[in-house]
Amino acid sequence: MHLTFLFFAPWGCYFSAVFNAATGITDTLYVAVLLSIGLVVHALWFRARRTLHTHGMAALFCLLMLFVILPLSWFYNEGADGPTLLFFLLLAAYALGAIVLRPWQRAALIASFVVVPTVLLVTGYRHPAWVPAYAAPQQRLLDLTVSYNFSIVLLLILMGGYFRRFENEHRDARDSARRDSLTGLLNHGAFHGVLDQYELERSPDNSAMLLTYDLDHFKQVNDSYGHAYGDEVLCHFSQLLNETVADYAGVAGRCGGEEFNLFIPYATRDDIVALDSRLRERCMKQPLRHGPICFSGGAALDSAETFSVDEWFARSDTALYAAKSAGRNRSLFDDGQPMAIVSTDRR
Repeated sequence: MHLTFLFFAPWGCYFSAVFNAATGITDTLYVAVLLSIGLVVHALWFRARRTLHTHGMAALFCLLMLFVILPLSWFYNEGADGPTLLFFLLLAAYALGAIVLRPWQRAALIASFVVVPTVLLVTGYRHPAWVPAYAAPQQRLLDLTVSYNFSIVLLLILMGGYFRRFENEHRDARDSARRDSLTGLLNHGAFHGVLDQYELERSPDNSAMLLTYDLDHFKQVNDSYGHAYGDEVLCHFSQLLNETVADYAGVAGRCGGEEFNLFIPYATRDDIVALDSRLRERCMKQPLRHGPICFSGGAALDSAETFSVDEWFARSDTALYAAKSAGRNRSLFDDGQPMAIVSTDRR
Protein backbone atom coordinates (compact mmCIF):
# COMPACT_ATOMS: atom_id res chain seq x y z
CA MET A 1 0.00 0.00 0.00
CA HIS A 2 2.81 2.43 0.86
CA LEU A 3 4.53 1.81 -2.48
CA THR A 4 1.28 2.47 -4.32
CA PHE A 5 0.75 5.74 -2.47
CA LEU A 6 4.36 6.83 -3.01
CA PHE A 7 3.99 5.99 -6.70
CA PHE A 8 0.89 8.14 -7.21
CA ALA A 9 1.97 11.03 -4.96
CA PRO A 10 4.65 12.51 -7.29
CA TRP A 11 2.27 12.25 -10.24
CA GLY A 12 -0.16 14.27 -8.17
CA CYS A 13 2.54 16.92 -7.75
CA TYR A 14 3.25 16.93 -11.49
CA PHE A 15 -0.45 17.17 -12.31
CA SER A 16 -0.89 20.05 -9.86
CA ALA A 17 2.09 21.86 -11.36
CA VAL A 18 0.74 21.53 -14.90
CA PHE A 19 -2.79 22.45 -13.80
CA ASN A 20 -1.66 25.54 -11.89
CA ALA A 21 0.59 26.65 -14.74
CA ALA A 22 -2.17 26.19 -17.31
CA THR A 23 -4.84 28.01 -15.31
CA GLY A 24 -2.58 30.69 -13.83
CA ILE A 25 -3.94 30.05 -10.33
CA THR A 26 -0.47 30.18 -8.76
CA ASP A 27 2.74 31.86 -9.83
CA THR A 28 5.64 30.20 -11.60
CA LEU A 29 7.72 29.81 -8.44
CA TYR A 30 5.15 27.50 -6.83
CA VAL A 31 4.91 25.48 -10.06
CA ALA A 32 8.68 24.96 -9.89
CA VAL A 33 8.38 23.99 -6.22
CA LEU A 34 5.71 21.38 -7.06
CA LEU A 35 7.88 19.88 -9.80
CA SER A 36 10.86 19.73 -7.42
CA ILE A 37 8.78 18.10 -4.70
CA GLY A 38 7.50 15.56 -7.23
CA LEU A 39 11.08 14.60 -8.06
CA VAL A 40 11.91 14.24 -4.35
CA VAL A 41 8.90 11.98 -3.74
CA HIS A 42 9.80 9.97 -6.83
CA ALA A 43 13.25 9.46 -5.33
CA LEU A 44 11.61 8.25 -2.10
CA TRP A 45 9.57 5.76 -4.13
CA PHE A 46 12.65 4.41 -5.93
CA ARG A 47 14.54 4.11 -2.65
CA ALA A 48 11.60 2.34 -1.01
CA ARG A 49 11.49 -0.16 -3.90
CA ARG A 50 15.21 -0.88 -3.70
CA THR A 51 15.59 -1.05 0.08
CA LEU A 52 12.08 -2.31 0.89
CA HIS A 53 11.93 0.34 3.64
CA THR A 54 8.48 1.33 2.47
CA HIS A 55 7.21 2.19 5.94
CA GLY A 56 10.07 4.59 6.65
CA MET A 57 9.82 6.27 3.26
CA ALA A 58 6.06 6.67 3.66
CA ALA A 59 6.53 8.25 7.10
CA LEU A 60 9.14 10.64 5.68
CA PHE A 61 6.75 11.57 2.86
CA CYS A 62 3.97 12.33 5.36
CA LEU A 63 6.25 14.61 7.37
CA LEU A 64 7.33 16.36 4.17
CA MET A 65 3.69 16.88 3.20
CA LEU A 66 2.59 18.01 6.66
CA PHE A 67 5.34 20.51 7.41
CA VAL A 68 6.52 21.66 3.96
CA ILE A 69 4.30 20.90 0.97
CA LEU A 70 0.87 21.70 2.40
CA PRO A 71 1.94 24.89 4.22
CA LEU A 72 3.47 26.08 0.91
CA SER A 73 0.24 25.16 -0.84
CA TRP A 74 -1.65 27.23 1.73
CA PHE A 75 0.33 30.40 1.03
CA TYR A 76 0.56 29.93 -2.73
CA ASN A 77 -2.87 28.41 -3.38
CA GLU A 78 -5.35 30.86 -1.83
CA GLY A 79 -5.28 29.66 1.79
CA ALA A 80 -8.66 28.80 3.33
CA ASP A 81 -10.42 29.56 0.04
CA GLY A 82 -8.37 26.89 -1.75
CA PRO A 83 -8.25 23.09 -1.46
CA THR A 84 -5.38 22.78 1.04
CA LEU A 85 -7.55 21.88 4.04
CA LEU A 86 -9.02 19.01 2.01
CA PHE A 87 -5.50 17.72 1.36
CA PHE A 88 -4.73 17.93 5.09
CA LEU A 89 -7.70 15.63 5.77
CA LEU A 90 -6.58 13.15 3.11
CA LEU A 91 -3.05 13.09 4.47
CA ALA A 92 -4.37 12.53 8.00
CA ALA A 93 -6.49 9.60 6.79
CA TYR A 94 -3.43 8.00 5.21
CA ALA A 95 -0.89 8.73 7.94
CA LEU A 96 -3.10 7.72 10.88
CA GLY A 97 -4.74 4.77 9.14
CA ALA A 98 -1.93 3.14 7.18
CA ILE A 99 1.33 3.86 9.01
CA VAL A 100 2.15 1.84 12.12
CA LEU A 101 3.03 4.24 14.92
CA ARG A 102 3.95 4.04 18.57
CA PRO A 103 1.44 5.67 20.95
CA TRP A 104 3.53 8.80 21.49
CA GLN A 105 4.17 9.11 17.76
CA ARG A 106 0.45 8.83 17.02
CA ALA A 107 -0.33 11.45 19.67
CA ALA A 108 2.30 13.81 18.25
CA LEU A 109 1.00 13.30 14.72
CA ILE A 110 -2.61 13.97 15.74
CA ALA A 111 -1.49 17.12 17.53
CA SER A 112 0.41 18.22 14.40
CA PHE A 113 -2.67 17.74 12.22
CA VAL A 114 -4.56 19.99 14.64
CA VAL A 115 -1.88 22.61 15.24
CA VAL A 116 -0.48 23.14 11.72
CA PRO A 117 -3.82 23.90 9.96
CA THR A 118 -4.93 26.00 12.95
CA VAL A 119 -1.76 28.10 12.78
CA LEU A 120 -2.27 28.54 9.03
CA LEU A 121 -5.90 29.61 9.52
CA VAL A 122 -4.96 32.13 12.21
CA THR A 123 -2.07 33.44 10.10
CA GLY A 124 -4.32 33.88 7.09
CA TYR A 125 -6.86 35.72 9.23
CA ARG A 126 -4.32 38.05 10.86
CA HIS A 127 -2.24 38.60 7.72
CA PRO A 128 -4.58 38.31 4.72
CA ALA A 129 -2.03 39.98 2.47
CA TRP A 130 0.23 36.95 2.85
CA VAL A 131 -2.32 34.73 1.11
CA PRO A 132 -3.16 35.54 -2.52
CA ALA A 133 -6.77 35.55 -3.69
CA TYR A 134 -8.21 33.98 -6.82
CA ALA A 135 -8.13 36.33 -9.78
CA ALA A 136 -11.70 35.36 -10.69
CA PRO A 137 -14.54 33.24 -9.19
CA GLN A 138 -14.23 30.87 -12.15
CA GLN A 139 -10.67 30.02 -11.07
CA ARG A 140 -11.85 29.06 -7.59
CA LEU A 141 -14.66 26.93 -9.04
CA LEU A 142 -12.26 25.13 -11.36
CA ASP A 143 -9.59 24.65 -8.69
CA LEU A 144 -11.99 23.26 -6.08
CA THR A 145 -13.79 21.02 -8.57
CA VAL A 146 -10.58 19.46 -9.88
CA SER A 147 -9.09 19.17 -6.38
CA TYR A 148 -12.23 17.53 -5.01
CA ASN A 149 -12.38 14.93 -7.77
CA PHE A 150 -8.64 14.30 -7.47
CA SER A 151 -9.15 13.78 -3.72
CA ILE A 152 -11.97 11.31 -4.38
CA VAL A 153 -9.59 9.24 -6.55
CA LEU A 154 -6.95 9.27 -3.80
CA LEU A 155 -9.57 8.37 -1.21
CA LEU A 156 -10.71 5.39 -3.28
CA ILE A 157 -7.09 4.22 -3.56
CA LEU A 158 -6.71 4.55 0.21
CA MET A 159 -9.94 2.71 0.94
CA GLY A 160 -8.98 -0.06 -1.47
CA GLY A 161 -5.67 -0.45 0.35
CA TYR A 162 -7.41 -0.51 3.74
CA PHE A 163 -9.87 -3.17 2.61
CA ARG A 164 -7.12 -5.33 1.11
CA ARG A 165 -5.08 -5.08 4.29
CA PHE A 166 -8.13 -5.92 6.40
CA GLU A 167 -8.93 -8.95 4.23
CA ASN A 168 -5.31 -10.16 4.37
CA GLU A 169 -5.13 -9.74 8.15
CA HIS A 170 -8.50 -11.44 8.58
CA ARG A 171 -7.38 -14.35 6.39
CA ASP A 172 -4.07 -14.63 8.26
CA ALA A 173 -5.83 -14.54 11.64
CA ARG A 174 -8.33 -17.15 10.54
CA ASP A 175 -5.54 -19.38 9.21
CA SER A 176 -3.48 -18.90 12.38
CA ALA A 177 -6.46 -19.95 14.49
CA ARG A 178 -6.57 -23.22 12.53
CA ARG A 179 -2.85 -23.95 12.79
CA ASP A 180 -0.72 -25.49 15.49
CA SER A 181 1.56 -22.69 16.64
CA LEU A 182 4.69 -24.87 16.76
CA THR A 183 4.45 -27.05 13.66
CA GLY A 184 2.12 -25.11 11.37
CA LEU A 185 -0.06 -28.19 10.83
CA LEU A 186 -3.81 -28.07 11.36
CA ASN A 187 -4.65 -28.06 15.05
CA HIS A 188 -7.04 -30.47 16.77
CA GLY A 189 -10.17 -28.43 16.12
CA ALA A 190 -9.38 -27.65 12.48
CA PHE A 191 -8.50 -31.27 11.66
CA HIS A 192 -11.72 -32.53 13.22
CA GLY A 193 -13.52 -29.85 11.22
CA VAL A 194 -12.13 -31.38 8.02
CA LEU A 195 -13.44 -34.79 9.04
CA ASP A 196 -16.83 -33.36 10.04
CA GLN A 197 -17.11 -31.78 6.59
CA TYR A 198 -16.13 -35.10 5.02
CA GLU A 199 -18.86 -36.84 7.02
CA LEU A 200 -21.45 -34.39 5.69
CA GLU A 201 -20.37 -34.86 2.07
CA ARG A 202 -19.54 -38.56 2.28
CA SER A 203 -20.96 -40.94 -0.31
CA PRO A 204 -21.22 -44.76 -0.04
CA ASP A 205 -18.40 -45.36 -2.53
CA ASN A 206 -15.83 -43.29 -0.59
CA SER A 207 -12.50 -44.91 0.19
CA ALA A 208 -10.78 -42.34 2.40
CA MET A 209 -8.13 -43.29 4.93
CA LEU A 210 -7.41 -41.95 8.42
CA LEU A 211 -3.92 -42.43 9.84
CA THR A 212 -2.65 -41.79 13.33
CA TYR A 213 1.09 -41.46 13.89
CA ASP A 214 2.88 -41.30 17.22
CA LEU A 215 6.60 -40.60 17.69
CA ASP A 216 8.34 -43.48 19.42
CA HIS A 217 9.88 -42.85 22.87
CA PHE A 218 9.33 -39.10 22.53
CA LYS A 219 9.31 -38.56 26.30
CA GLN A 220 12.77 -40.11 26.50
CA VAL A 221 13.94 -37.78 23.72
CA ASN A 222 12.66 -34.78 25.70
CA ASP A 223 14.21 -36.00 28.95
CA SER A 224 17.56 -36.86 27.35
CA TYR A 225 18.11 -33.92 25.00
CA GLY A 226 15.80 -31.20 26.31
CA HIS A 227 12.52 -29.69 25.21
CA ALA A 228 14.17 -27.47 22.60
CA TYR A 229 15.40 -30.54 20.77
CA GLY A 230 12.00 -32.15 21.26
CA ASP A 231 10.41 -29.16 19.52
CA GLU A 232 12.96 -29.53 16.73
CA VAL A 233 11.93 -33.17 16.31
CA LEU A 234 8.24 -32.23 16.15
CA CYS A 235 8.85 -29.49 13.58
CA HIS A 236 11.09 -31.66 11.42
CA PHE A 237 8.64 -34.55 11.43
CA SER A 238 5.79 -32.15 10.63
CA GLN A 239 7.71 -30.80 7.65
CA LEU A 240 8.36 -34.30 6.30
CA LEU A 241 4.75 -35.24 6.97
CA ASN A 242 3.49 -32.20 5.06
CA GLU A 243 5.77 -32.92 2.11
CA THR A 244 4.61 -36.53 1.98
CA VAL A 245 0.89 -35.96 2.41
CA ALA A 246 0.94 -33.28 -0.30
CA ASP A 247 1.77 -36.02 -2.83
CA TYR A 248 -1.56 -37.67 -1.99
CA ALA A 249 -3.77 -34.55 -1.77
CA GLY A 250 -4.21 -35.21 1.93
CA VAL A 251 -4.41 -33.12 5.08
CA ALA A 252 -2.12 -33.35 8.11
CA GLY A 253 -2.83 -32.25 11.66
CA ARG A 254 -1.19 -32.29 15.06
CA CYS A 255 -3.88 -33.43 17.42
CA GLY A 256 -1.93 -33.54 20.66
CA GLY A 257 1.63 -33.82 21.95
CA GLU A 258 3.60 -36.13 19.68
CA GLU A 259 0.47 -37.50 17.97
CA PHE A 260 -0.32 -36.63 14.35
CA ASN A 261 -3.23 -37.46 12.09
CA LEU A 262 -3.57 -37.71 8.32
CA PHE A 263 -6.72 -37.65 6.23
CA ILE A 264 -6.26 -39.04 2.72
CA PRO A 265 -9.31 -38.88 0.44
CA TYR A 266 -9.90 -41.50 -2.24
CA ALA A 267 -7.08 -43.69 -0.89
CA THR A 268 -6.48 -47.39 -1.31
CA ARG A 269 -4.49 -49.72 0.89
CA ASP A 270 -1.63 -49.58 -1.63
CA ASP A 271 -1.64 -45.77 -1.51
CA ILE A 272 -1.27 -45.78 2.26
CA VAL A 273 1.49 -48.40 2.17
CA ALA A 274 3.35 -46.23 -0.35
CA LEU A 275 2.78 -43.08 1.73
CA ASP A 276 3.99 -44.72 4.91
CA SER A 277 7.06 -46.12 3.18
CA ARG A 278 7.90 -42.76 1.64
CA LEU A 279 7.58 -40.99 4.98
CA ARG A 280 9.85 -43.52 6.70
CA GLU A 281 12.36 -43.24 3.87
CA ARG A 282 12.45 -39.45 4.24
CA CYS A 283 12.94 -39.73 7.99
CA MET A 284 15.88 -42.10 7.46
CA LYS A 285 17.49 -39.94 4.76
CA GLN A 286 17.08 -36.70 6.75
CA PRO A 287 18.10 -37.57 10.32
CA LEU A 288 18.52 -35.01 13.07
CA ARG A 289 21.70 -34.69 15.11
CA HIS A 290 20.64 -37.47 17.50
CA GLY A 291 19.48 -39.84 14.79
CA PRO A 292 16.48 -40.41 12.53
CA ILE A 293 12.92 -40.05 13.76
CA CYS A 294 11.10 -43.31 14.49
CA PHE A 295 7.34 -43.53 14.71
CA SER A 296 4.42 -45.94 14.90
CA GLY A 297 1.23 -45.67 12.90
CA GLY A 298 -2.29 -46.95 12.61
CA ALA A 299 -4.53 -46.69 9.55
CA ALA A 300 -8.28 -47.14 9.20
CA LEU A 301 -10.17 -47.23 5.90
CA ASP A 302 -13.62 -45.72 5.57
CA SER A 303 -15.36 -48.75 4.16
CA ALA A 304 -18.35 -49.22 6.45
CA GLU A 305 -21.93 -48.56 5.41
CA THR A 306 -22.52 -46.61 8.60
CA PHE A 307 -19.97 -43.95 9.46
CA SER A 308 -18.92 -42.10 12.59
CA VAL A 309 -15.85 -39.87 12.95
CA ASP A 310 -15.38 -40.99 16.56
CA GLU A 311 -15.52 -44.65 15.54
CA TRP A 312 -13.07 -43.95 12.71
CA PHE A 313 -10.60 -42.42 15.16
CA ALA A 314 -11.10 -45.34 17.54
CA ARG A 315 -10.23 -47.85 14.80
CA SER A 316 -7.17 -45.86 13.79
CA ASP A 317 -6.07 -45.68 17.45
CA THR A 318 -6.61 -49.43 17.81
CA ALA A 319 -4.26 -50.05 14.90
CA LEU A 320 -1.73 -47.62 16.40
CA TYR A 321 -1.78 -49.35 19.79
CA ALA A 322 -1.32 -52.70 18.06
CA ALA A 323 1.72 -51.32 16.22
CA LYS A 324 3.21 -50.12 19.50
CA SER A 325 2.53 -53.46 21.17
CA ALA A 326 4.19 -55.25 18.25
CA GLY A 327 7.46 -53.41 18.86
CA ARG A 328 6.98 -49.83 17.58
CA ASN A 329 8.59 -48.28 14.47
CA ARG A 330 5.93 -49.82 12.23
CA SER A 331 2.44 -49.12 10.88
CA LEU A 332 -0.59 -51.40 10.98
CA PHE A 333 -3.95 -51.41 9.22
CA ASP A 334 -7.44 -51.86 10.55
CA ASP A 335 -9.43 -52.10 7.34
CA GLY A 336 -12.85 -52.06 8.98
CA GLN A 337 -12.95 -55.63 10.26
CA PRO A 338 -12.69 -55.76 14.07
CA MET A 339 -9.09 -56.31 15.04
CA ALA A 340 -8.12 -57.25 11.49
CA ILE A 341 -4.59 -55.90 11.83
CA VAL A 342 -2.18 -56.13 8.89
CA SER A 343 1.42 -54.97 9.11
CA THR A 344 2.71 -52.61 6.43
CA ASP A 345 6.17 -52.12 7.89
CA ARG A 346 7.94 -55.00 9.61
CA ARG A 347 11.29 -53.38 10.29
